Order: sequence, then C-alpha cells, then structure tokens
Amino acid sequence: MTTAVPFLLSLVLVLTNGQYYYQGLMDYLENRFLAIEDRMLIWHEQSNRYNTELRHFKKQTDEFIKGLNQDHGTLRQDLEGTGVRVDRVEREMDYIETQNPARPCVNQADRMVDVDLEVKERVKERKKGGEEDGYSRVLGE
Repeated sequence: MTTAVPFLLSLVLVLTNGQYYYQGLMDYLENRFLAIEDRMLIWHEQSNRYNTELRHFKKQTDEFIKGLNQDHGTLRQDLEGTGVRVDRVEREMDYIETQNPARPCVNQADRMVDVDLEVKERVKERKKGGEEDGYSRVLGE
C-alpha cells in the first residue's frame, strides 16, 4: 500500500497536469479558429465589395460601348454618304471634261500674245461696224 500511494499521487498529478495542458491547447486552438473566422469575414466582405464594384464597372463599360457603337454607326453612315457624294462629283467632273476639253498648257508669253491678237481682232470688228472704242487709242492704231 505504501507503493500504491505514491503511484496514485503521481497519477493524479499527471492527469491534472495533462488536463491543464489540454485546456491550454484548446484555448490556443479556439483563439486560432476565431482569428481564421475573422479573416474569412474580412475576405468575404472584400470579395462582396469587389463583386459590387465589378458589376458597376461592367454597367459603365456596357453603356460606353453602346454609345461607341451608335457613334460608329453614325460615322459609317456619314462616310457612306460622303463616298456617294465624291462618286457623284467625280462623274460630274468626267462629264464636264468630256464636254469641255482641257486647254493645252501654254507659256505666259504665248497667252499674252493670244490676248493681244483677240483684242486687235475685236477692235477691227468694231471699226468695221462703225463703233469707235478706247482700245484703238490704247493699242496705237
């Protein structure tokens, strides 16, 4: 019996120390779980906020893209109209060029000679018709 008392006493001490050890471990685990839960709540709030901001951004981009599509359609129609007008002007220019052929290129001096000859011819015609003009005095005839 004398050996049983120290054995029982040591067993009681081991069990009480073990109980305190397990209680400390449980407190530690509970604190860690609470910290993890807090972090999870923060992450959940952040993800919800991010999701809301993303939806708002999507709405804004959708509206912006709709506006761009409308502007693109308007610009395309304007360009098509401008293309039609350019084609019409080109056809009119071709028609005018076929009706009135382009003058040949001449030097400025040749052009002045032609103008002088035309003026002299007009003056002669007027003199024949009996009209006197100031051109005859200017030309020295």
